[in-house]
Amino acid sequence: MPDQNPLFKVWQSLKTNSYKTTLLALGLEFWLPLPLIGVSIWLGGKSIANQMLSHKYNTNSYLAANNQVKVNLSVAVLAIKAEIKQKGGFTKVSIRTSDSAIKNLEMELPSTDITAIEAGIIEELGLDVTTVKRITRYQFVE
Repeated sequence: MPDQNPLFKVWQSLKTNSYKTTLLALGLEFWLPLPLIGVSIWLGGKSIANQMLSHKYNTNSYLAANNQVKVNLSVAVLAIKAEIKQKGGFTKVSIRTSDSAIKNLEMELPSTDITAIEAGIIEELGLDVTTVKRITRYQFVE
């Protein structure tokens, strides 16, 4: 019965002074290389990470923050109401459309002159002069 005891086997291997049999008996043949493998992976990963993080990247594309986007909408304009604010020096333009997605459009033009207002509306909406003159109503606001 003492032959089946694992401690007895270890004691017997220590008595015979065989290194390999002691490692086999304790199961250290598997566990001893693990710290060495772990340290080598840690050092190798650290050097690869340092190399990747210290690499200089050439970025040619830059973020443009102050660009305004011009959107061209093709909507059917029903009416244009221009409120000319002479004290402020600008005109508030409200545009009603027949489109289901966009019912009202609003914009401000930096002018109080009627021809300049019409030119601004023509430029923004892409309409012809006769249509703008026909559907625009002007209102002078203090």
